[in-house]
Amino acid sequence: MELFIVGRVLKPHGIKGEVKIQVETSFPEKFKSRKRLYIGKTAKEANPIEVIGARRTDSAFLLKFKGIDSPEVAEKLRNHWLFIDETQLTKLGKNEAYIHELVGLQALDTSGNAIGTVTDVIELPTCDAYEIRFGNKHVLIPAIEEFIEEVNLSKKYVIVKRFEEFL
Repeated sequence: MELFIVGRVLKPHGIKGEVKIQVETSFPEKFKSRKRLYIGKTAKEANPIEVIGARRTDSAFLLKFKGIDSPEVAEKLRNHWLFIDETQLTKLGKNEAYIHELVGLQALDTSGNAIGTVTDVIELPTCDAYEIRFGNKHVLIPAIEEFIEEVNLSKKYVIVKRFEEFL
């Protein structure tokens, strides 16, 4: 089972065992409806944990887990990652994709020639950028229509326009 990061425990909050989390998802409102997460230092060692409460404050998201009833016990969760499994992923719109779906796509130029592989998606202030490994180089291409002609998840490729401008 593949797990996906949605947050990280920052620290205990209050005296009842709540924890403050750093949100690592585009859908933070989902914390309010999730009843189960996985928690661990890594995805491999993550175990299921039952969520019995979730609330948003002005600056953070606070979660309450079953069996975590004091700040001392909550402290043991500090810096643990929170994960969901694939069945819990939010359905995306027609022209949207998760980063894990984009990583590994073959990058093609507009003539259909292979130019590299998408190795990461970097979130920048103005737009996301695809990191493409080209030989032993890594090139960042803005993920906007001006440079990305097509993303085909089923055929596992992305067509990059004007790639030579980034070399």
